[in-house]
Amino acid sequence: MKKLIILLVLVLSIGSCDDGFEELNVNPTKPTELAPANKLTYVQLYTGGSNYVAYLFWNMIHLMPNVQHINITSYGPAFSYKEGHTHWFFEEQYKTTVKNIVDLIVKLESSDANTAAADLAIANIQKVLIFSRLTDAYGDIPYSEAGKGFLEGIRFPKYDKQSDIYADMLATLESSAATLSSAGPNSYGSNDLYFGGDNAKWKTFANSLMLRLAMRMVNVDNAAAETWATKAINGGVMQSNADIAYTQYEDNPDSGGPNVNPLTKCFTSRVENQVKISKTFMDFMKDRNDPRVSVLCSTVDGNTDFNLQFGQDINDATRSSANSKPNINIFGGSGIIVYDAPFFFQTYAEVEFMLAEAAERWGLAGGNVEEHYNSGVRAAMEYLSMYGHGINITSTQIDDYLIANPFVAADALKMINEQYWIATFGNGLETFSNWKRSGYPQLVPFDLAASTTGGEIPRRLVYPSSEKLNNPDNVAAATAQQGGDDLLTRMWWDAN
Repeated sequence: MKKLIILLVLVLSIGSCDDGFEELNVNPTKPTELAPANKLTYVQLYTGGSNYVAYLFWNMIHLMPNVQHINITSYGPAFSYKEGHTHWFFEEQYKTTVKNIVDLIVKLESSDANTAAADLAIANIQKVLIFSRLTDAYGDIPYSEAGKGFLEGIRFPKYDKQSDIYADMLATLESSAATLSSAGPNSYGSNDLYFGGDNAKWKTFANSLMLRLAMRMVNVDNAAAETWATKAINGGVMQSNADIAYTQYEDNPDSGGPNVNPLTKCFTSRVENQVKISKTFMDFMKDRNDPRVSVLCSTVDGNTDFNLQFGQDINDATRSSANSKPNINIFGGSGIIVYDAPFFFQTYAEVEFMLAEAAERWGLAGGNVEEHYNSGVRAAMEYLSMYGHGINITSTQIDDYLIANPFVAADALKMINEQYWIATFGNGLETFSNWKRSGYPQLVPFDLAASTTGGEIPRRLVYPSSEKLNNPDNVAAATAQQGGDDLLTRMWWDAN
């Protein structure tokens, strides 16, 4: 098991920050004196989230209800279609991960250590992970000038076009994967929370992220999407659940900070009548006799019997003991505390579903759509055992599911992306992004959408008011070049 390294001294030395893009107001020698391994640990922890309250608002109140994984009864559907709390993700990531990954990269670029090449390649892949999540949430964002307040005196960075950000991220992944093909060892070792310093796994992750970014572009630049998908597949993507990119958290008394799983902390903090599985999600699984019902869902007292699970309509904000919650035995809730669950950034199941789509669209990955689809379903069920607590969907159960719900070639894109929707439960941003790109599943907006969003499900998070106050000229320019700054503004790749 990956061991979570908690570096209190590190957090105290580089965790201080100002509002908006105000850079570190501490001794500037402290961050650069830290070993790269220690800084990577900090960055990886904060990539997951610095505070569960932030994750609660942008993921659980906005994105997971928007894709109808859950019904956030503790706040009601109105919160999911409001702009007021979409700033959390932006502000916490720029204050923590962005400024520190940029500092780490600058340090490594001038290092003469024999591990510098591999260290830099890994840091650059981590940077792509960070910025890909931010741009997928907001669209045009600070990128080329971000995190350079102390380094170059850029306190108010410009907002780069998402198309330019994607081009640079893809090139970065390509060059980093190439470096890791021949580089010597890195210095990270066990301080690397994702892969324990394994260069080969980082190369695989780089190519798998490349495939994700390529698929994002299918509706805006199909030719480029095919080109980059081809490069990713030829370079070598995830081959099993052993390649999954995740952080394994541990129990920690600091239950409000970055050292506990932000998703399960959010679920743990809710009582029995708050946070229910949505009827949309539940009915989709139960109609197909999906064994994941008894893994992802439970009654409010923890019973996982399939026949006792019921979802709550997305328009029903009633708080009661009726209807299922996310399984409290693995996610927490109803008084059960779970802080030590894995937190997933990209899974092998997601990769197999993207391979299936690449095979369907362009004949890539061997051209066998059904084989990749079935492998994706299998991986999506098997990886849930990583939550522990005796979870084990058997091969027989998976076989029975695939027989009862066979792949239909005529419905390939629909089936692939509906399964992606299930496989990414808990990762609201990835589910949200793939739903926007693919159009599947075909979701019905909340009733209140008629009076709040013109009858549509939101398409992005809006820029923070702190940015509009502190960096007004660049926010205004970004708003103009992107065509607006509201929940329905379409970002560059969102052309579906």
